[in-house]
Amino acid sequence: MAVTKHDVRLGEIYYRYLLEMARERRGATIRYGELVARAQRDFPDDDIVKGAIPIAIGKRLFMIEEFCTGHAYPNLACLAVNAKGTPGDRYTHNWAEEMAAVVAFDWTTVEAEWGLHVEGWRLAAAPAPKLVKRSPDDTDKAFVAHWRADLLGTPPRYPKRIENKQKDAILKMIAKGHDPADAFSAVLFPDEEN
Repeated sequence: MAVTKHDVRLGEIYYRYLLEMARERRGATIRYGELVARAQRDFPDDDIVKGAIPIAIGKRLFMIEEFCTGHAYPNLACLAVNAKGTPGDRYTHNWAEEMAAVVAFDWTTVEAEWGLHVEGWRLAAAPAPKLVKRSPDDTDKAFVAHWRADLLGTPPRYPKRIENKQKDAILKMIAKGHDPADAFSAVLFPDEEN
């Protein structure tokens, strides 16, 4: 799996929070949006962290899962859940068994391997595409083009009418440089990703 510097930075932070939970709050879970919000509180001056959104968390959790699997550790990423309190749709394992394995495991022995793994990712990481701010005109065009493309889908995923508050939030994300699909999903379907 190709990783970017953004993936490495965010994966490292999310891993630290999940590890802390596994050690200190056995059996607890954390919502995707809470992971992102905590990182943004703890690292307010980090541009990578500031640009993080819950909708993109899956790849970073998969990186953590891949590390755990590669070292025969329980899947620490199973502690991160959506707004419904369960893993996202792409989660394919037995969640109850993985949670029990995380609770039973002695997490005091993993620090050295994790550090080496992250260093390997850093060396191999491709530069992440930088978010490029859009002009108001380009933002509107991207919004309309994406919404119209969805209307042609069978069936369309988005509602025919979007509340002004939601539309403003979507436009704000698109203006910051986020992909329109990510912006629409994050605002219209927050329960799926947060």
